[in-house]
Amino acid sequence: MNLLYKQIPDAKSELEYLFKEYVNVCRYSKRLSEKTISGYTEVFSTFSKIMFEIKDKDDLHAQMMPEFFRRISTRIRIVGKDTRISGVKASTIRTYHNKLVIFFKWLENNGHLTVSITEHMIVPPVPMYEDERALTDSQVAKIISSITLYGMEDAFIYARDIAIVSLLLYTGVRKGELLALRIGDIDFGSSSLFINGVTSKSKKSRYIPLHFSVVTHLMGYLKEREKRNTKCEYLLVSSKADTALTEHGLKFWVNKYIGLSGVKFHLHRFRHTFACKLAKKNADIISIMNVMGHSTTRMTERYLRSIKAENSRSYIDKLTF
Repeated sequence: MNLLYKQIPDAKSELEYLFKEYVNVCRYSKRLSEKTISGYTEVFSTFSKIMFEIKDKDDLHAQMMPEFFRRISTRIRIVGKDTRISGVKASTIRTYHNKLVIFFKWLENNGHLTVSITEHMIVPPVPMYEDERALTDSQVAKIISSITLYGMEDAFIYARDIAIVSLLLYTGVRKGELLALRIGDIDFGSSSLFINGVTSKSKKSRYIPLHFSVVTHLMGYLKEREKRNTKCEYLLVSSKADTALTEHGLKFWVNKYIGLSGVKFHLHRFRHTFACKLAKKNADIISIMNVMGHSTTRMTERYLRSIKAENSRSYIDKLTF
């Protein structure tokens, strides 16, 4: 048993100490984002609470994973006063597995485990997604209409909010990338948007060509910014102060337009919509992968699951032999 963990007051077990070492590797060597590290930490915390009997590295074994999944699938959690929720989604099981296995493989590769446990683990099946992740044209129209109607009261709010929805629809940027945009990232000469790798989940910088609609809305928004004498270097600013729009502010933005449009959405659905629209316009998957900032086409394919077989009808109708 490794007794070094006793040197860290908040490390309650050997396994927790090793996980903290792994987090340091993720943070300082791999340079993963804090959001990614937070995801690993949350999953490990859940594993530690559910599998309370596993404290040390020698307690780890391949059979623990099916037992872990059984426990989280049958536990009952109380939400509020009366609601009881039992179990988790298949996609959550897969996420837990993937994040824990990365940690376990790190233990194996660094000599903390003498016997491999990951090679004997049963991999949960890839969940089947039948839900529509991409927004329909009708849903997009309702969201834009609600922005237009609400914006009649304030020209700046309209210009900013229509610029936000245009960026989401026509560039597919992630939430963090959107909030981190600076005015200098826009090149009107080449009609392109620079995504700094420091702000991106993939850690890779990229340029995204801008649709003429986005260019038009951005120019209108920047004019409204000038009228307010806004000095903030970030592109999107608060409606109440000369400061960058925050994640909390963007969450408020989403909830506001969910209520006004009647469309239940989250920001990532715009990303799915962007990818699916490109695919339906016959864009090749490599081009979609690059503009989305993905490292592999496998990730890109997950964004295209909203495209059903019926969508191929217009292409089939045009076939001739």
